[in-house]
Amino acid sequence: MATFPARWPWRRPTVPASLIPLLGPDERLLTAAACVDGTVLAASRFGLWVVGDAGPERFGWHLVSKARLTARVLTITAAAVIGQLDDETHVLTDLPFQEFELADRSDLTDVVHARVRRSVAASRHLPWPGAGGWVVLRRVPGRDGLTRQVRLDPGGDAGVPGFAEAVSVVADELVDVTTSG
Repeated sequence: MATFPARWPWRRPTVPASLIPLLGPDERLLTAAACVDGTVLAASRFGLWVVGDAGPERFGWHLVSKARLTARVLTITAAAVIGQLDDETHVLTDLPFQEFELADRSDLTDVVHARVRRSVAASRHLPWPGAGGWVVLRRVPGRDGLTRQVRLDPGGDAGVPGFAEAVSVVADELVDVTTSG
């Protein structure tokens, strides 16, 4: 069984055995919660684990675009890296959102929101004909520095002329803002 911080010793969630061998050497589990369908969600230092019928899958915090809780239903929108621009900016597109109905109240949602917010150092929307998207500087657990990302608007094409250069300019401006403060 995984170890958790000793905040609430009477509320230690059970983590499926299939998850334990997948955890990295520096990956500490922070909390976990059961869902009504038997899925278990576990938050670690590196991301949100979804342990269901298909086996464990981790969404790194730097790839979680949105997280929302409504009436004990946690909705997660994760992104996939679909390319890279010449300046090494990762091009992302949102995956279909996933909904998880939590069986009980849990601190999992607080941890998810905090980790996603902390992973974002700066962001700005870049409107662009035929492309557009959120230019984001993200912290990736276990790595130094910031990772540049552009999360494309629905239907956006990163290959539209001038878009990559505009993304680079915005990312440079965001770097300047984050390092000047």
